[in-house]
Order: sequence, then C-alpha cells, then structure tokens
Amino acid sequence: MKKFFTIGIIGGFLGLVAALYILITATSNDFTLSGVQTALFSCMGLMGAAISASETRFAGWMLISSAIWILITAPLAGTFIVLYIYAPSIICLGVSGGLALMEKESEKDTT
Repeated sequence: MKKFFTIGIIGGFLGLVAALYILITATSNDFTLSGVQTALFSCMGLMGAAISASETRFAGWMLISSAIWILITAPLAGTFIVLYIYAPSIICLGVSGGLALMEKESEKDTT
C-alpha cells in the first residue's frame, strides 16, 4: 500500500465526517450548501485515492483538486470557522495528492 493511498483515504473520510457534522448542525442554507459540496468533493478525493494504484498522476490531480475545492467551499458559509473543521481533510488530501504527483510512473511493457 502506498503512502498517498492511505493518506488520501484518511483525508476523504475526515472530509465526510466534517461534512456530516456541518449538515447536522447547520443553521442556514449556506452551511448546508457548504456541507453538501464538501461531501461531494470528499467523495472525489476517495475516488482519487482508490484509483491511485493504476493511474497515479490522474489520482494526484484528483486529490489536489478536491482539496482546493473544499478550501473554496468553506467561505461560502459566510464564516471562516468552517475552515477549521475542514482543515484536516484539506491538509491530508493536498499532501496525498502531492505525494502521488511526485511518484515516478512505472514503465509499462509495450512488447
């Protein structure tokens, strides 16, 4: 098992837990929207981690883009306090995406 797979899975699950917490405690439609978007992008991070064994570069871009989109959805709720809840997920997904992009592509046999 690769490091970026493990960290990506952890980041995706942390994002889902944070989104569930935000959805349960939501007091306005903006918080609900932020929680739903975070859940969707966390699922994208989980999918990126799942395909990281076969498509390392593409999975790295998926993981990094999911971290960036979660970072962008946090201020939609009108407060930056939500960003503290999403921070562990953003960090884990970003680090795993960076590790996946730094991984060397394995040479495939063309014969």
